[in-house]
Amino acid sequence: MTATVERIESWLVDVPTIRPHKLSMTTMGCQTLVIVRITRSDGISGIGEATTIGGLSYGAESPEAIQSAITHYFTPLLKGQPAENLNALTSRIHSAIKGNTFAKSAIETALLDAQGKALGLPVSALLGGALNTVLPVLWTLASGNTDNDIAEGQRLLDAGRHRAFKLKIGARELETDLRHTRAIVEALGGSCQYPR
Repeated sequence: MTATVERIESWLVDVPTIRPHKLSMTTMGCQTLVIVRITRSDGISGIGEATTIGGLSYGAESPEAIQSAITHYFTPLLKGQPAENLNALTSRIHSAIKGNTFAKSAIETALLDAQGKALGLPVSALLGGALNTVLPVLWTLASGNTDNDIAEGQRLLDAGRHRAFKLKIGARELETDLRHTRAIVEALGGSCQYPR
């Protein structure tokens, strides 16, 4: 018997940042995630996640809008549909729902996770196979203060936690941002590994 999409649930989860995270458009002290769980009629469930840093100051979707779209549009569209043909499900989604890229990503990730569990395969195998077995995780230096960012980066390098960083700039004058970036690169650059 073919499994169908039985239930789609979503939750807003507020995760505090370890320090204020200064972006060009806002300063964040909390990141709101949308967690999605799709449960199939065979009891297998898959998890997906969506988030937009800074909410509507970042893009067209807020966490609340993502959750609302999932509840009011995606769930009625997918509930009762065969769960194993991911191409048919994503085609159905894209034909009926315009935009909403973050919500679509969360739903598609949950569908892939459930399908991988059903087949006993990692999601990477469903997508054609893994190209890498490890990925560097970039740490964002975004305190808004050059000395603090350098100290934070050095602590993470010394602890062996991170070897690659990204910077948040754009809130200040160009020359100030350039000085900030140059100082961090000069202080940390020799110890960093840049992702390809």
